[in-house]
Amino acid sequence: MKLPLRRHNRLALALYLALAACGETVATEPRAPISPQIHVDRGHPWRSPFGLDRVGAPPEVLVQWPEGDPVPPGLVAAGLVNGTQIFRLPVVLSGTPPTGRVKLDLWPMEMVLLTESPGQSVELARVAVEPPPFEAEAVANPASRIHPVDLGTILVPSGWLLLGDGQQAFLEAAALSRAFDHRNSIALAWFESAPGAKTSIPMSLAKGCRAQARWPLPPASTTLDCDTLHVSIQNANGSELWHKTIPTMLVHRPPQWPRFGASALKLRYDAPISVRAADGELSSINYDDAWDAELDDVVVALPNGARFVFWRGSSYVPFWAGRCNTGLSYEWAETSPPADGFDDCVEPLMDKELRYGRVEIVESTPSRVHARWSYQSCDFQYKVWGDTAVEDYYFYPDGFGTRVLTIQRAATSDYELSEFIILTPQATYPFSVLPANLVDVLFLDGEKRQLHFPFFPQEQGEKAESRGIPAVYRVRLHKDEPLAAVYFHPEHTELPPAIFAPFSDQGVVVTPTYWGSHWPLARGKTTGWSIDDRVHLTPCHNSVMSWARSRPTPLWSLQRETLDSLGRLRPMIVERWAWLIGMTDSDDGRLLQWAQSFAQPPLIEVEGARLESEPDAFQRRAIWLTAESDTVTMRVKPAPVCVNPVFELSNAPGVIRRVELAGQPLAAEQYAWDGRTLWLDATLSQPQVLRLEFGSAHEGEGR
Repeated sequence: MKLPLRRHNRLALALYLALAACGETVATEPRAPISPQIHVDRGHPWRSPFGLDRVGAPPEVLVQWPEGDPVPPGLVAAGLVNGTQIFRLPVVLSGTPPTGRVKLDLWPMEMVLLTESPGQSVELARVAVEPPPFEAEAVANPASRIHPVDLGTILVPSGWLLLGDGQQAFLEAAALSRAFDHRNSIALAWFESAPGAKTSIPMSLAKGCRAQARWPLPPASTTLDCDTLHVSIQNANGSELWHKTIPTMLVHRPPQWPRFGASALKLRYDAPISVRAADGELSSINYDDAWDAELDDVVVALPNGARFVFWRGSSYVPFWAGRCNTGLSYEWAETSPPADGFDDCVEPLMDKELRYGRVEIVESTPSRVHARWSYQSCDFQYKVWGDTAVEDYYFYPDGFGTRVLTIQRAATSDYELSEFIILTPQATYPFSVLPANLVDVLFLDGEKRQLHFPFFPQEQGEKAESRGIPAVYRVRLHKDEPLAAVYFHPEHTELPPAIFAPFSDQGVVVTPTYWGSHWPLARGKTTGWSIDDRVHLTPCHNSVMSWARSRPTPLWSLQRETLDSLGRLRPMIVERWAWLIGMTDSDDGRLLQWAQSFAQPPLIEVEGARLESEPDAFQRRAIWLTAESDTVTMRVKPAPVCVNPVFELSNAPGVIRRVELAGQPLAAEQYAWDGRTLWLDATLSQPQVLRLEFGSAHEGEGR
């Protein structure tokens, strides 16, 4: 903020005066006939420090230069106390209009912007400074973290409190009083539904000294779904010095996911949906009324705690929903701009009302989950051109699966297929949650590159150079997330040609990557190229890197005359691709094994069954056989390693009574069988014999 002009500041600390005694008076020439602006504040809100750490943090000087005016050399920001200089710092301006920020170590009484040349200093701007008389912040967190999706919620706004039934929570608060002593102050917390049940802790606030405290919250309501947490700091007389409210979501009947399986339900989101009108005016609509009531979300639960979500709020674009309340999407089929005119981009995220997108659970068994997302890419006005896309996702109990994308398109259409996009909740600044080491690139020959963000080509350009070797990508969703997303195509040797640059604002870098508030959930806003205050109103996304129009060779491609989505009979091209995907804490060596296994399926010699030649089995990570006997024996030859093989057995004669690998029976938890698909928990690095014994259903339930 721009501070009022004052010549004296009675709040100056004795430290300033001591420094001033050692300083020197600034001698200046008359001001130049230009009008730059100088502000002193507590730093850019999109930059660290965040949360409690911001209380008492040193200030920053923001210099804004008139657009079009030449910037003179030798710009200096000088801090003064009682007219005496206590520090001087160089100022570097960039951008349009030219702006720059300088971090200070302490609060001066005045700031002066100077331009210096040999023998003289010219004062360009001056502002009086008064530090905030009182600062405070508070955050509430549960004592132990439960995955938000396991409580039936999605992308809970930052700063809100989410609690399961009976879950203990704690409050942490920090405060600083510069104006007065409040040595006998107290911090209190209570829920609005029970104002008489308060918890408190002493919080002595000596003048100029920062204090921090942590204490338990009172029990939350056992009947309400929503509440408001109040936090108050009061002095010894009971007068309130500061107050904050924290929205609270309470969950009493969370969904009961299977250990492994897919479920359809409506995920809970309590904030409204932000809507932007054509004239820029913002309003909102109720989340629960935003779509056809028959439409559900789909959650795939995996045994390692990973959750893969098809959410109405993301236009059904699926993503890994992380334990730390962020998400990772692999993108979608986005087409090039059609020749007959379009509004903004042409992609499924524009389908806010879900006029075209649908998701269904095709299969959910002990050994495999198959979910299907079908959609049309549309523009901002829901215009479509006849192309369609279907994405089939297959998952297994090991947490890994495949993304299988099939496009039916006009011959003139051109698509991009893959991009890493991290979803962040409402009121989340990207630097507060995203790690610097966002992406690891693991080449199949063992070379590893770690990409740090913000990514500047002059510093890391060689890391983005392709080597003609396929690579596994590990993407981290959050600084504290234990699992990372994995992506791999066995034939795509080109690294992503587009690594998104950060955004800058007020002379500083404010995001590690591209940032947008137009997706997910929010409506009415086209693609943007700068930060905006809508961060406080909606979840947002952070695009990390993209393959743009660089595509791997499809599994197959054909041209046929058929009806497009608009009912027109015309020549269409149908293409299909498949990627290995997963959400895992596996180390580099294990990820390379996964990639090698997916890239080179094992050779199989079989007795009691015959191998089928269906090429599409690869996309399901499977080997297809037709059983011809009650006993099937396979010699599995890895090339060079086979991780958790999957077998599809048509005409299987009943239940599996026994599974043997290398002559040893496997325990029940080492395999999964659903009557057709067999998944093994085994890593083979040399040829092994797998023996399956079948029996009739009345002999036992089997697996």
